[in-house]
Amino acid sequence: MVGLSSARRITHLILIPILLALSLGSASPATSQSIYTYANGVQLSIAAQLPVFHVISPMVTAKGAQVLTQNFSNIYARTLTPQPDTTNGHARFSILNQTNDTILEQFGATGGFYAYNPDRAFGNSMGGTTPNAADAQMLACRFLSNHQSSLVSSEADLSIPGLSVQCDHNFTSNPLYKVSTEWLTGQSAPTANGPNASMAPVPLRVMVTVPIMLDAGMSSKGAPAIPLAGPGGHISMIFYKPPSPNAIPDTLDANTPGLQAVAMPSFGRSFTFNRNVPTLDPAVGQTQILAQIKAAYPDAKNINIPTPALEYYLSDASTPQLALEPDFNFSGVTLVTGGHTLTLKDITIPAILPGPGGLGPTVDILSPTNGSFYFPGRLVTLQGKISNGKPPFSYDWQFEDGTSLKSGTGVPAGLLVFVTSLPVPTSKGKPSSVAVRLLVTDSDGITRQDEVSLSPPLQIFLPSILNRKAATNNPVAPLMEPAAPAMPNFVHTFGVEYGSDYPPYGPGGTDLPGVPPDANGFSSGLWSLGYSRVFNWYNANAWEKDWRDCALGGGDCSYGVDRAEFVYYSGHGNDGGIAVPSNSHDSSWFDGTNARYQTARWVGFSSCLTLRAQGTAPTPITHWFNAFQGVHMLLGFNSTMADIAFGGPLVDNMRMPTFIGIPLPWAQRTIAGAWVQTAFEMNAGKPAYIYAWRTGVDPSTDKLPQVTDPSPPRPYPVQWYYWVWWDV
Repeated sequence: MVGLSSARRITHLILIPILLALSLGSASPATSQSIYTYANGVQLSIAAQLPVFHVISPMVTAKGAQVLTQNFSNIYARTLTPQPDTTNGHARFSILNQTNDTILEQFGATGGFYAYNPDRAFGNSMGGTTPNAADAQMLACRFLSNHQSSLVSSEADLSIPGLSVQCDHNFTSNPLYKVSTEWLTGQSAPTANGPNASMAPVPLRVMVTVPIMLDAGMSSKGAPAIPLAGPGGHISMIFYKPPSPNAIPDTLDANTPGLQAVAMPSFGRSFTFNRNVPTLDPAVGQTQILAQIKAAYPDAKNINIPTPALEYYLSDASTPQLALEPDFNFSGVTLVTGGHTLTLKDITIPAILPGPGGLGPTVDILSPTNGSFYFPGRLVTLQGKISNGKPPFSYDWQFEDGTSLKSGTGVPAGLLVFVTSLPVPTSKGKPSSVAVRLLVTDSDGITRQDEVSLSPPLQIFLPSILNRKAATNNPVAPLMEPAAPAMPNFVHTFGVEYGSDYPPYGPGGTDLPGVPPDANGFSSGLWSLGYSRVFNWYNANAWEKDWRDCALGGGDCSYGVDRAEFVYYSGHGNDGGIAVPSNSHDSSWFDGTNARYQTARWVGFSSCLTLRAQGTAPTPITHWFNAFQGVHMLLGFNSTMADIAFGGPLVDNMRMPTFIGIPLPWAQRTIAGAWVQTAFEMNAGKPAYIYAWRTGVDPSTDKLPQVTDPSPPRPYPVQWYYWVWWDV
């Protein structure tokens, strides 16, 4: 989103024109077979060309961040000094107002920003009031209208037609303003004294998400307005009014009642026209996705690939981006495998033709070939080829977990040869493959990749199984609490499991390219805070048994996930469970009903629908009740989820903020609040979490422990289960 006086050289951005329903929602049926109607209503000729843009980010300074806070009367104070730190290798400036516990963060990588009151925007406190959908839309509309000259460009080509009139007088519900409500409900644990008590759902907050339209027709004749998407392609606001503000301002902006959070990750970025390029036939894209799914799930049935959305993908505020290209986004892909229905993470592919005359480099790994053997410790020659695209190129040879083997810049098209030795991969049984990928970025900022899967000699792994108790339908008794608190210098632990490539490994490259940076961002983030990693299982080493209780035939207590305090999973999922990549150990589907976690305190699922809280009773989120044998909270999504790097920003939002090296406990978000905040900021999907409660232990207030903090007590025996979700 642009607030710069030089916007005349920028392709026109249209922020939710209320009168511009032209290409979304109200699109008329196609009148010719050459016209394709996308899932988001965009209509475009199959043979059309679309523009590609250079992305330009502003210089972000402390003074500029302070000026930015003037848009939020209850954050701004002349005496407050923006505090610098770095994220993703770029500067960030934060304004922390302790008078009313409000924060604004602006990111040097892009100019984008987030402003919020942590507790009122992302906590689960009850007793406040929430506006209805139409009122929330009006409030969002009013906020944008009031700040057209500062947050929204004042130039005519970037304004919102009729916005200032319609917000306050004749405002009617606008389908382009997406409204979601956050709910809290609960149920008492089973007792011998009678049936469970239940709590009716209580609304907590309302969120309004405002799409951003890019008028591609200004650069490509006949092209319609196309939405920006991804973590950066949205404006979002949260509204909630506490019952007794006690003279503390109950809003970030005095002219917008109840406003508690604003996400504008596209703020400051501008887009200059590069060139027009031919689009890919969407039917070809669907065929490509179908082939990829059949390769990953050879026994899949009832594969459903919805019509894609056509959009321009924009990164989150902390991640720099050099080019803006159109994509096909396939959301809600489903299939049946092993008797279970899976909903896959959103799949995004370029909407532009590759090869000569198209966009981006063509990348091929020529040797070793996919599926071939290698010998750990011996030298192997990696040979790749770069063609097409705009030279010179930068490249990066990587392992599948994102570890860089060799990188370089300024190279021409042609062969890339690299001689190295590959390690013995971690394994749990049969030989575990290792993937090697080659990522190449051309001078336009377009990145493409290729990947091969290699197999080592046979390795043997014999896990020891701790037999806690014979399997039963009843919850397993937890380990006893220690008699004395933990000593200082307590080392907190975490573990990561993820699936980026589902079997057969290698063909078609990674299935979920966003998963490795997601899981590794979480891992490196907690590592940097002094946490110790207990396990890191991925792809062929990600087993269903890792999650299943030892007393139920699993290995969670010996080699699985119930050995770390904070567990993180990234991959596919569905109602009440997850879909792990390895299907050679009982099943590739883990159902939450088989979970019994005692050591783990928090488990995060970066996957679709794993904590689905809507639907026919019993809702899927209740599958996890028996998991609470000591675990505090499970975090996930009530909706499908984008394939994005969620883990790094999550840890960043959980950390303890500091001011000139002094910790600020009031500014540290709860773990649940950080999860909701990250989903909100990154447009990741509709979050959900469920926690156990007993007298004296309320996990909804949990914050990520510091290195010397003791581990929190177990909420066992459970008295109540509570769960919170944003509706779809």
